[in-house]
Amino acid sequence: MKAVRIKLYQNMVNYRKELSYGYVQTYPLPTPSMVKGMAHSLLNLNKYHNLKISIQGNYASVVTNMQKVYKFDRVRDDKKREFIDPRPRIYAGGQRVLNQGIMFVDEIVDMELILHISFDDEGLNDKLLEALKQKTVILGRNEDIARVDFEDTSLVDILSFSDEYRLPYNIYLAPELCKKEQLEGTCYRLPFYYEPVNSFTDKRIFRYVNAIYIAKGNKIQYSEINVDSDRYIVSFLSI
Repeated sequence: MKAVRIKLYQNMVNYRKELSYGYVQTYPLPTPSMVKGMAHSLLNLNKYHNLKISIQGNYASVVTNMQKVYKFDRVRDDKKREFIDPRPRIYAGGQRVLNQGIMFVDEIVDMELILHISFDDEGLNDKLLEALKQKTVILGRNEDIARVDFEDTSLVDILSFSDEYRLPYNIYLAPELCKKEQLEGTCYRLPFYYEPVNSFTDKRIFRYVNAIYIAKGNKIQYSEINVDSDRYIVSFLSI
């Protein structure tokens, strides 16, 4: 099997947890849905293509940033109750009301990521590698631009490995592997992708994958794992 290995650096980034408002929390690493979205966007794909994703990375610290936010919300007049939305109105492609306030946002500092992406359609792997050389990579929020380290970004072979292995990066691992190795970490149910929707107002029905966040320095010694040709561990998440 082949995969695209991508090494990224992000200065200050937030991988937002769902349903965190006011105080916006972050996952310790990007979720599979974020990486899937990044890859599909780089390839200009307008429908889901099945893929496997491995995510690992290290960071220096986490800070909490206080931000002033402006939000253009829909007007909430209610004619039946004779209620008129009192908030200031502006025109933004239609009538909108303006909200503003303070929000606290967790931001990860100096994130170094190692991603492995393998599409079922192997031709997309080659196209993804080319797209990385030509386009701006964004992972997380719209402002979270990533720098690509091209020296460690390439198409690699995925190989079996059965010797003792100490994790050089924090990583999402499969629960079965962690149970066998008796590794302790944080359990996550991570979004992978959502079913196609027809409009902005349709509900997004996500499909999830279970994973455990394991800190670097832990050791794998009883299981066969996958590594790439440069001995980076590869822990594919897929559905």
